[in-house]
Amino acid sequence: MAKSIEQMIEEIRDRLNLVNQSLIDPDNYKSADEQEIREIHEYVTSKASFTPSEASAIADALGQIRK
Repeated sequence: MAKSIEQMIEEIRDRLNLVNQSLIDPDNYKSADEQEIREIHEYVTSKASFTPSEASAIADALGQIRK
């Protein structure tokens, strides 16, 4: 079953363990490119942990596709 954009964003946010999770608000991604979010989600869920630079790069990528 395909996950919604909101579910994928929430899971990405949780996996990144961000201090301020409100920076990645699922409501800001309602009209974002679903394929880009799906690719980020697949990458994030495939890894057990992230370096600080990886987490920062993922957050930056999400910031660029936010509506």
